[in-house]
Amino acid sequence: MLFVPADSDRFVAKAGQRGADALILDLEDAVARPMKVAARANLAPFIGRLRPAAVPLHVRVNNEPHLLADDVEAALVAGADGLLMPKVDTPEQMVELDLLLHRLEARHQRAPGGITVVALIESPLGLCNALPIARASRRLRGLLFGVEDFGAAMSMESHPEGMTGPAQTMAIAAAAAGLQPMGLPGSVAGFTDLDAYRALVQRARRIGMRGSVCIHPAQVPVLNEVFGGSDAEAERARELLRVFDASVAAGRGAVAFEGRMLDEPIAIRARRFLQRHDALKARRSAGHGAQA
Repeated sequence: MLFVPADSDRFVAKAGQRGADALILDLEDAVARPMKVAARANLAPFIGRLRPAAVPLHVRVNNEPHLLADDVEAALVAGADGLLMPKVDTPEQMVELDLLLHRLEARHQRAPGGITVVALIESPLGLCNALPIARASRRLRGLLFGVEDFGAAMSMESHPEGMTGPAQTMAIAAAAAGLQPMGLPGSVAGFTDLDAYRALVQRARRIGMRGSVCIHPAQVPVLNEVFGGSDAEAERARELLRVFDASVAAGRGAVAFEGRMLDEPIAIRARRFLQRHDALKARRSAGHGAQA
């Protein structure tokens, strides 16, 4: 999911051509406080310009009482598909957002429950409440670890040494609730050293994350490659399943493959990987066709 600042049209023109699976018009951290109302007014024209990209369009709103309701209504009226809700600390916040969205959907004749939400977990309290938050609304599609704010709250650097545990804790809560675990166990800001960034994304995948937001177009191919899986990984998974399925057909529950024993949990993991890899590949191919 690629962030696009909502206070300038400089980044909008090519945002839909970067290969991201979703775009996020940002009203929060990317927008200086004096510009927030002007950025909100940009949502409708920006979403209109981005719609041909044929990817979901989200808005990160401001979770402050004097901004939140107006941000949410502007996003809904502009035609956003979903929201990123920052600084979610309690399940009650998600319940209140759900009720607000229901009222606004009725007022503006949007489908009830149609606006989806990704909740940003960015504080120690939010992390402790991650599972209740994940279960608080049917609109929720994922939890996103907000590493920079979490580090600030804990007076910690955004380094994998300290962030891997909290990030994985959130990922486990998201998976337990059937949601998408998203984020990185380290700073999202690096885009010049892509080898270091790839290593961070690989660590995120190893601890259970399935995607992330990014702030620069150069990061998009790395996220797609690591979280989506390479064609070589997919071919290895297919060969693994061929060997395992042949073993099961012959009446054996486990079989050797590349010097290791295969059993049912490993086969399940390979099948899930292939389902995800193939679905992402098909969706991206369809998206490229739509853009062409």
